[in-house]
Amino acid sequence: MRNDDVALIQRILTGDENAFASLVRKYQRQVHAFARRKIGDFQIAEDITQETFLQVYQKLETLEDPTLFSKWIYAIVHHLCIAWFRKNRLQTEPLEEICILGIETEPYSRYVASEHAKIAAEAQRDLVEKLMAKLKENDRQVITLHYFEEMTSAEIGEFLGVSENTIKSRIRRARQQLKKYESIIREVLGITIESEDRYPKHLNGGIQMKLTFQRDNLLSSLQTLQSVASKRNTAPILSNVLIQAEGSTIECMATDAEIGIRMKVDGTVKEAGSILVSAEKLADIVKTWPAEKPIDFATTKDDHVEITCGDSVRKIVGFPDKAFPQFPVVDPEAFAIDGEILRSVLHKTTFAAATDDVRYYLNGLYFNLLEDRTEVVATDMIQLALTHCEPLKLSEDKDGFIVPLKAIKEIERTFANAPEIKISRIENQILFADADTTLTTRLMDAEYPEYDSVIPESFEGHVVVPKTSIMDTTRDIFARANPKNALVCLEINPQQIRISAKTSETDEIHETLAAESGAGSVRIGLNAQMLIETLSHIETESVSLAFRNAMKPLVVKPSGDEEHICLLTPMIMDS
Repeated sequence: MRNDDVALIQRILTGDENAFASLVRKYQRQVHAFARRKIGDFQIAEDITQETFLQVYQKLETLEDPTLFSKWIYAIVHHLCIAWFRKNRLQTEPLEEICILGIETEPYSRYVASEHAKIAAEAQRDLVEKLMAKLKENDRQVITLHYFEEMTSAEIGEFLGVSENTIKSRIRRARQQLKKYESIIREVLGITIESEDRYPKHLNGGIQMKLTFQRDNLLSSLQTLQSVASKRNTAPILSNVLIQAEGSTIECMATDAEIGIRMKVDGTVKEAGSILVSAEKLADIVKTWPAEKPIDFATTKDDHVEITCGDSVRKIVGFPDKAFPQFPVVDPEAFAIDGEILRSVLHKTTFAAATDDVRYYLNGLYFNLLEDRTEVVATDMIQLALTHCEPLKLSEDKDGFIVPLKAIKEIERTFANAPEIKISRIENQILFADADTTLTTRLMDAEYPEYDSVIPESFEGHVVVPKTSIMDTTRDIFARANPKNALVCLEINPQQIRISAKTSETDEIHETLAAESGAGSVRIGLNAQMLIETLSHIETESVSLAFRNAMKPLVVKPSGDEEHICLLTPMIMDS
C-alpha cells in the first residue's frame, strides 16, 4: 500500500491529475468515515473531507517522506475536526452518564408500527450515536473504520500510521466498553460488536441456508424491493430484505412500515432457512457480477452470509428474522380484477392527487365502494379526476378507503404486466397480489371530502376536438408564452377553439382549432400545465370539453365515455 502511495505521489508531483484522482478515490471513504464519526454529521463530514483533499493538493510537495502519506492525511483530517469542534464548542458527556432506561430494543414487532414505535426508534438511534461518540477518541476512530467502513485491523493501522496490534488492542477495549449495549447497537445500526473481525475468514458457524440464483432473477427482485427497503428508514432494521426459503419456494420481502412487498424469486433451495441482509449491499454486490454465472448464497448460525459467483466471494453480516415485521397473508378467496382494468383506473386518476402536506388526506386515491360500481377519485382541490370500475367486493365492510399515493406508484410499477390482480382488505391494510408478488399498504386514516357536489349535473355548452391537436397546440402556446404566466385562455364556440397566452403585458400569441361538434360559447382561463396533463390521461382520440360559465369548473372527458370525468378549476383572467 505504501509503495502504491509513493508511486501516485511521484506522478502527482509531476502534474498527473489522474494520479491525484486515484489517490482521492483510495482514501476518500476512510477520511469521510473518520470525520463523520468524529463530528456526527454526514454533510459536515463531506465538507471536512473536501477541505482535507484540498490541503493535500496544496501541501503535498511539503511531505518529506511519501511512505508516511496515510499518517500525514490522518493528521490533516484530525486537525480539521478539532478546529471544527473548537469553532462550534460542542460539549461531550462521559459514557457512564448516558441513560438508556425505557428504550425499547425491539421496535416494529408488528407489520404496521405505531407512531410511538417510530419515536422510540428515533430515540434508539440517537442513543447509539451518542454511545459511539462518547468513546475515547482513539477507540472511536478504530471502531468507526472497523465496523462502519469494514476495514481490517491492518488497513486501519496503515491509514492511521500505527501498528496492527495497537489497532486490535483499541478495538478490544472499545468493544468491552460497548458490550452491555450490544443488543441496541446491533438492531439500530446494523453492526455486531462481539467479534474482533467483522468478516470471518470462513463460514465456521455451520451452514443454515443454502440457495442458488440466476443473477438477473435475484437482481430484478432486489431492485423492486429497494424502493421500500430504504436506508433512510426510521428503524434501520427496515433497510434490510428478508430472504426466506421453505420447501422449494424462495421469497424476498421488504417493508418501510407503511408499504410492504413480498415476492417469489426463481432459484434452487439446497437448505431451507431465512435471514435479513442489507438490500443495498446485496444489490451492489450482485449487479457487478456477470449474468451468465449462477450465484450461491449461504448463511450460518451466527448470521453471516457468503455470496459466491465463480471465483468471486463476498461476505456480509446478516440478522435473524425475528425482528422483522410479519406479513399478512392474502385471502385465497380475495376479489380478483383484470390487471388492465386496474392499471387503466389508476392511470386515469393518479395524476390529480395532491403531492403536498397541506391536506395529507388528498395524497392518495379514494375508492368509494358503491352497490353497482366502485368510484376511484383523486383531487388536489384545483383539479379532479374520477372514473369507475366494477364493484370491489372486499368484505362486509362497505366503507370506502384511501390508498396512499406512494403505494399507488408501487402498485403501477410492481404489477405493470400482471394479467389478474387479487385485492383483499384486512382492517387498516389493503393487499394487492398476483401469482408471484404481494404488495400490502396501510390505508390513510382520514375522511375524504365530498366530491359529488363539485361535479356539474348540467351544462350550457360543450365542444368536441381531437385530443392530440388541443394538447399539442396548448403545449406549443405555453412554451412560447411568458414563462411567468401559467395561464392559457380558451375561447370556445361550436365551430372552433381559440387558444391564447400572453407573451408580455400587451402582446399575446394564439392558435385556432376546428371543432368536430359543439354548442354554446365561453371564454375561460386554465392552468396550461394542468390542462396538458389532464389531456394526456384521456384514452380516446377525441375529447369533450363541457362548461357552464367562465367561473365554474371545465369538465374534460373522453368523447363517448361517461365513466371518466376530469375537472379543472378556472383561473381569473385579465379583462
